[in-house]
Amino acid sequence: MSFALLGVGAVLAVFAAATSLAAVLAWPLAGRLLDAGTRHPAWRARRLFALRVLPALLGLALAVGLALPAYLLFEPRDASETPGLVLVLLALAGGLAIASGLHRALVGWWTSRRLGRRWLREGRPLELPGAPAAAYRIRDPFPVVSVVGILRSRLFLAEQVVERLSKPELAAVLAHEAGHLAAHDNLKRLALRLAPALPWPAAARRLEEAWEQAAEEACDAHAGSALELAAALVKTARLAPAGSRIEVPAAAFHRGGSLARRIRLLTERPEMAPAAPSRGQRLSGIALAGTAALGLVWAPAVLSGVHRLLECLVRLP
Repeated sequence: MSFALLGVGAVLAVFAAATSLAAVLAWPLAGRLLDAGTRHPAWRARRLFALRVLPALLGLALAVGLALPAYLLFEPRDASETPGLVLVLLALAGGLAIASGLHRALVGWWTSRRLGRRWLREGRPLELPGAPAAAYRIRDPFPVVSVVGILRSRLFLAEQVVERLSKPELAAVLAHEAGHLAAHDNLKRLALRLAPALPWPAAARRLEEAWEQAAEEACDAHAGSALELAAALVKTARLAPAGSRIEVPAAAFHRGGSLARRIRLLTERPEMAPAAPSRGQRLSGIALAGTAALGLVWAPAVLSGVHRLLECLVRLP
């Protein structure tokens, strides 16, 4: 096998193995989060998101930051090796996982972009005090309230929602949508779609659904008046045609289905929210991790050891 093809296979195999192992090790923590009903939803949303994307990020860091430079530095260019079935299967799994994540992300991005353009074309600008983004009034059989977009977000509201909700209720809804923008939930939703679902797609979907629920509940807690928001939720749900749902790859106030849990949490709102890490703390953590990663990349002894592990992987049956 050629130098380049073997290198690609080795990197993909490392990505698949590292991502799968990290996901398996993280799953007990995910189980605790899925059952942590007493925790503040913002706390749960942050950790569910991290557990869903960190295995893929770790796999990518090990594959590109260690396996690739180790292979390029220490593998002879004229070597001709035939990989075993283990490496081939892992490389196929890694390639398919990456392709699937890219496909999901592109489909979600394109669907959101097309929906936003249609609503923008058919809608009318709406002046709403306290709106977190440019607001538009649209006609739709479903009582849509949705923030669409990542860099240039826009808020779309179905006309029946604007007409039926009182001013305090509408203000609570706007505060809820402002919470989505503050948390960058549309960007996180895109990242969740992009992250490969290794090794268990069903478990990955469960984490994504749990994050979606926690993110909505966190934005409910972000609203100023719990009772006004609860009333707005009930009114909005009653405006929806029986049994209908709306599936949009963007933040939406109500998608259909049961609201019992959200209403209960609003009426029993936690008094204290966990303190979010400051931006300085986050940047310090990122800088420290980046420095450590660069140190590993440029440590010849480490890369030499990684290359020996790659050789063992190639020679597996």
